[in-house]
Amino acid sequence: MTKQTKKLSAQTTVTTVAAGQKIPMTDANGNVTLITPDNLKTAMIGSINLNAIEDGIFIMFHRKSDNFPLMVKPHKWTSYQSSGEVAEGVVVVEGGKCLVVAPTESALLWSSAAVSAGGYTTTDRVAAIADWAGKANTTAQIAASTSGAVTNTASYAPGFCNLYSKVNANGNGLTAGKWWLPSMGEMMLIYANMLKINYALSLISGATQLVEDAYWTSTEYSATTAWLLNLTYGNMGANTKATYTTHIRPVSAFIS
Repeated sequence: MTKQTKKLSAQTTVTTVAAGQKIPMTDANGNVTLITPDNLKTAMIGSINLNAIEDGIFIMFHRKSDNFPLMVKPHKWTSYQSSGEVAEGVVVVEGGKCLVVAPTESALLWSSAAVSAGGYTTTDRVAAIADWAGKANTTAQIAASTSGAVTNTASYAPGFCNLYSKVNANGNGLTAGKWWLPSMGEMMLIYANMLKINYALSLISGATQLVEDAYWTSTEYSATTAWLLNLTYGNMGANTKATYTTHIRPVSAFIS
């Protein structure tokens, strides 16, 4: 009987795991055994110092049994998600600040035309970093929307964030109007915790991770431009509101 072998190079490469698939391993005696991806993940996490990757990071949800807002450490989330709970975002707690980062994002213009939108406006980098008024900024920017300079629809950064919604099975949670376009200070907080936030996002069904690219903020530079932060190097810059399309990640508050 001729034994046939199949080269690994001939196998199909996949990026997702289907239900029932297993990964081959060898035991101490060289025998091939099988392990499910979930069990492998559990075994790997068990050898990691979770305090190092979860410090100050939580996953928020409104419990479907009573709509009460809760947040749990990321490694506990899988069991809650399996029971039907819906994650509304990743909570970052640092330096007296508490911010909920949305599980998904978009890439849009800031506005349809130049507009003095009423958010905190500065040309000074230090002053821009000190801006933590993202919610107030966004409220003013929505109110300043006109037919000639639109900011309040889902096609533009302030409007997209204001209209963002993430709720539980009962329709309760962080609904539209409870989210805003982060200020430069808030975006810096996200950048400082980017790796930990992305770890938590990787555990949330349907979530997309933060990317190393530019993100709009609600901190304005002028009527024609707004500040943005690049999550590759942490460098700040300003670009034209009505012509530059880039990433937008809504944020919110934990108890809402």
